[in-house]
Amino acid sequence: MTDPSETSADVDALVANEMSDGARDEALRDHGTGVLALARENEAYAVPVSFGYDGDHCHFVFVGYHEPSTKATFAETTERATLTVYAEDSRTDWHSVLVRGAVEQLESEAEWAAAREAIDDNGWYPSLFREADPRGSVDLWALEATAVTGYAASPST
Repeated sequence: MTDPSETSADVDALVANEMSDGARDEALRDHGTGVLALARENEAYAVPVSFGYDGDHCHFVFVGYHEPSTKATFAETTERATLTVYAEDSRTDWHSVLVRGAVEQLESEAEWAAAREAIDDNGWYPSLFREADPRGSVDLWALEATAVTGYAASPST
């Protein structure tokens, strides 16, 4: 059984490792992948994604291999999504950032242009995108970064 005082000390140590706004932004700009968690009623759906970050939104490409797209179906019903971005090189060299907010499909040409620019800056795409059926749908979505938290082994200022 865990001693409650040890757990409290662990939580206090974690709070001391909170990343600054600048360090969180840097981590989101440096990483082009994460796990996007969506929800529909009482069912969760988490999927690895590539994204671009512009300081206010995380932008995603949803490639539809079939209709209806599972990602799009869940995104349409999710009130608040979470993107998790993390890296761990060792027990003493790691960080994680959570971005929470509303997710919406982008419609206008201006929104598409901004999303493409952000994705071009730091998005990362696996080879399977090259193999996607060109007849499938390609949609752009954005997660509004209304709450961003992050922790690191050695937080930056």
